[in-house]
Amino acid sequence: MEARFGGSKERWERLGYCASLLPYSVNKTHFVKMAATLPPIGNSKNNNSGPSYGKPKLPPGGRLQPMVQINAKGKRERLDEEKSAVLRSHLPLLRKQDIAKFRNSYKHNLCLDMLTEGYHLSFCEMVNLIRQQMDRREAAGPESFLWQKPVLKDQTEKLDLMKTYLTQAEAASRKGDWASEYASRYELAQVFKDNPDDMWLTDHFFHTCLEVAKKEHKDKGKLQAEGHCNVGLCLQANRSYREAAKHFEEYHRLSQNNKDEWFSVNGTSFYTDACIRLNNIYTIIGTELGRTGEEEDNEASLEILTQALEMAKCSQDKKLEGEASYMLGIAYQKNNQLDTALTHLFNFYESCQGDSNSEGIGTACDAIAKIYARQGNKEKSVEFLKRFVELTEKTGLEKEYCLACHNLGNVCNSVGNYDEATEYFSKAYNISRALGDPESTNVNRVQYGIAIAHRMMGKFANHVVIGDKTCMSRLVDWKSVRTDEFSKPIPDTVPGAAHHVVIPPPPPEVKDKDKEEAQEEGAEEDLGLREEGEGQQDDSTES
Repeated sequence: MEARFGGSKERWERLGYCASLLPYSVNKTHFVKMAATLPPIGNSKNNNSGPSYGKPKLPPGGRLQPMVQINAKGKRERLDEEKSAVLRSHLPLLRKQDIAKFRNSYKHNLCLDMLTEGYHLSFCEMVNLIRQQMDRREAAGPESFLWQKPVLKDQTEKLDLMKTYLTQAEAASRKGDWASEYASRYELAQVFKDNPDDMWLTDHFFHTCLEVAKKEHKDKGKLQAEGHCNVGLCLQANRSYREAAKHFEEYHRLSQNNKDEWFSVNGTSFYTDACIRLNNIYTIIGTELGRTGEEEDNEASLEILTQALEMAKCSQDKKLEGEASYMLGIAYQKNNQLDTALTHLFNFYESCQGDSNSEGIGTACDAIAKIYARQGNKEKSVEFLKRFVELTEKTGLEKEYCLACHNLGNVCNSVGNYDEATEYFSKAYNISRALGDPESTNVNRVQYGIAIAHRMMGKFANHVVIGDKTCMSRLVDWKSVRTDEFSKPIPDTVPGAAHHVVIPPPPPEVKDKDKEEAQEEGAEEDLGLREEGEGQQDDSTES
């Protein structure tokens, strides 16, 4: 021990080690030092005597040097600490609610604010709308396009707007101020109206506007009429035409008694607007029924389109009345009631002339010409089609001009006027090529070729019938290179060859008149037989 630690046992005891507390004997090789150093045992009279390890050493000059801190901080660190302390003093004390705003979602915090402020109905309505969207999304499946659209609960701006207007509406509802509640919900519906993805929200708030308007009885039903109009427009946009028509009819009924009192923002009366809305919805329903082709639907289509014409007349809008007459005339044409169709189409033609509507005049001429063609009146048909061609050529409507040339070429081709048919089909073919319409180009190309063949057919037949050297050489040239030399005069080598009859001959008018007279005579005979039969029946009843 002495050799290892460099001293005797007494010396180590004097230095503060207690041998009795050691786990080893004095002869062991190490000791445990006490945590506290005991004061030295010495002569109390002589303070200078004893060991000097417990006394501080004085400097040579007799002055005490300041104690240097081991972890002394620099100037920059002190400035940073001061700045952080200043910033910490400006920070507010966070409450539990403040901490929850950072932990919870925006929708959750917004709903808590609404509940805290006491707007429970607004909270329920907002949560139900969010659930409706999520249920519709889940029902459509993850492959639906609804999953590509943003969800309402993640759109903070829309949630803020809904909270603002819904709480205002609920506050007005508590006071019984139905007009203010209607205004708040109407504004909220208008906000979502511009975005097609939010049309379901617009539909919801317009329906709630109508429910609120039914509670208001001080304005004679003005808010209710406006609510029916808005709901009808929403249903029409969703293609629920039958239900939309019911709301428009209610809108018309409520506004009928207040024609001179209720006006919209743009100055239009509610009654005129209701007539226009009903005309539009009746036209849509009637057109859809006419497309089915069934007799019952055709009759229903005529009835509904007649109602549309009546509503157009009530609106006192001549242009709208003319368009309704045109739709009704087309429906009668499909139903093979050509005389009635002509009456309505002429009304449309006159209304377009009054408004100087060139496009409408052309459309009317085309429709009238088709009816005359079906009746067999080719002259009238050609007359109106030529008007159609002139109008479209003047106004520069190339697509309509192409259609007019095509229709006129068809009529001329059926009449036997092949030169004019070739001319108009050529124009239609060139215009369709310029417009880049492949379907119209293909149709007009075929019709143009047929018209050229019809024009060439009579002269070709003349050359075949004559059969001289000149004619045969022209036929062979046409077979090889398609050179049309049949229009050239035929040499008078054969007597009367130049005056050969053109094949096919034009239909003689006398025969058509004879046929018409025969048909009229047959009709008179049928009428006479019917009258005789009726007379015999009357005689038998009298006897």
